Amino acid sequence: MLLLICLITLLDIGGSKFFALPFPGSVELIGFLQVMLIPFAAALTLLYDQHIRVEVFTDRLPEHVKAIMDSIISLVLCLFILVLIWQNVVFGIAIQTSGEVSNTLRLPFYPVIYVMAFALISLCLAFLLRFFLFKSKTKGGTK
Repeated sequence: MLLLICLITLLDIGGSKFFALPFPGSVELIGFLQVMLIPFAAALTLLYDQHIRVEVFTDRLPEHVKAIMDSIISLVLCLFILVLIWQNVVFGIAIQTSGEVSNTLRLPFYPVIYVMAFALISLCLAFLLRFFLFKSKTKGGTK
């Protein structure tokens, strides 16, 4: 999907600079693709533990306290993502019922909203996995 975003951007810039013919609807397509890509990327970043952390307040805490805090935060965020999924589905149904489409390409919005809800499921599962991993860390006494 990221490669497709790069290709559309290349065609848009190249077409407008060299041929005075921009890629029609490139902004819409890139926006749709980004909305679908970001939750998957966030879940992958979370699984690989590559997200940014600010540990100014927690760096001096014992490891088991950090694990408990991370576990609670992961559970709360999982519940928050579940609410986001639910609201995305409700919004997708409303948009599908209204028949709303994009301005330039006349593409329907609702498939993008449903894909985003599906992608948020992966993020919710990643937070749930982290919750159970941190929970096992606190019970096992490791680290």
